[in-house]
Amino acid sequence: MMRSPIRSLVLLAVLAHAAEAQGSVATQGYGYPTGQLSAAANGGGGAAAEIDAASALNPAALAAGARYSVYMQFEPEFRATRLGGAEERVRVMRFPGFSASGGWGKFAAGVSFTTLLDRTWLNQYADTQAVGGIATPSSVIASSDGGITDVRFALAYAVRPRLQVGLALHALSGQNRIDFGRTFSDSSGLGSAEQSSTLNFGGRGLSLGVIGMPIADLVIGASLRTSGPLSVRQDGDPLASAQLPSRMGIGASWIGIPNTTLSVRVDQTRWTRMAELGSARMSTFDAIDLGAGLEVVGPRIAGGLTALRVGVRERGLPFGVEGEAVRERTTSGGLSVPLGRSRGQIDLGLQRATRTSSSAATEQAWLLSLGFGIRP
Repeated sequence: MMRSPIRSLVLLAVLAHAAEAQGSVATQGYGYPTGQLSAAANGGGGAAAEIDAASALNPAALAAGARYSVYMQFEPEFRATRLGGAEERVRVMRFPGFSASGGWGKFAAGVSFTTLLDRTWLNQYADTQAVGGIATPSSVIASSDGGITDVRFALAYAVRPRLQVGLALHALSGQNRIDFGRTFSDSSGLGSAEQSSTLNFGGRGLSLGVIGMPIADLVIGASLRTSGPLSVRQDGDPLASAQLPSRMGIGASWIGIPNTTLSVRVDQTRWTRMAELGSARMSTFDAIDLGAGLEVVGPRIAGGLTALRVGVRERGLPFGVEGEAVRERTTSGGLSVPLGRSRGQIDLGLQRATRTSSSAATEQAWLLSLGFGIRP
């Protein structure tokens, strides 16, 4: 459903100008997909996410022996974007995940708050604008603050020791505040001009999951999130509607080698289902996510065993640069350290990401994932 054509065109103009000025490969369109993975999963290339209770993908993982009753995550990103010989460095602070869960017999339930898309950036640059036929210097500031959050209510059941199933309801909410301003020098007498828009998102969906061990030492997890209605409002008024991006993924972990876990995962997200929320200038792509990782048992600390992880990952990002798809390749490592006689745990994950498209823009980033979980 669309609002008045004039106000819609104004909004799309703001979005287009801001997108051109944002100077980032990862945060095009409606933002960067954090992946909804825990710090531990990120450290292993995301390969074990389908069997990880702290990752908000497979609801069946809650019944497969959730490690935490409460989990929280902090994930700063330090990125450098290069285009035409120029480089821009940005630091972004994210808190992409919080969850709480508990179990009763064969049942487990939990609620989680994870970032589906993050669209936070700020860019400032010098520009020249023709005013009355005269080229006049100016300074342009473009910024966006906000994102889309996935609130998940999950229920899991252990059918038998080697089979768990899960069901979850998803409520999508979020906000993007987009500001675009141009300031002229005092000597020009032109002052400044500003445009701003606040977008509010709402949607819902359903996910199903299963974890099983079909043969000894092989654990397989799979999950599916269905599409549901997704809408955007501008300053409280309906603007557009589309569908929540559906996703499905499957992962396998081999535990046949003592103190070692080898994992692989493949995931597909249908981001094009939300394309109708944007303008014709915004390119949207479905994305495949591939990951492989290794986890080994480390030395014992404070009465508990540590875990060491390495991994590689490659995936597509949902929104392109100048109509071209963006690929993200990541190498990662991490460790888990027990606390309080294994009633708490710190997970660390470090990722080195390279983002490229067929355009001249490239981006490299360090992402540090810090997760903290406690269990009474």
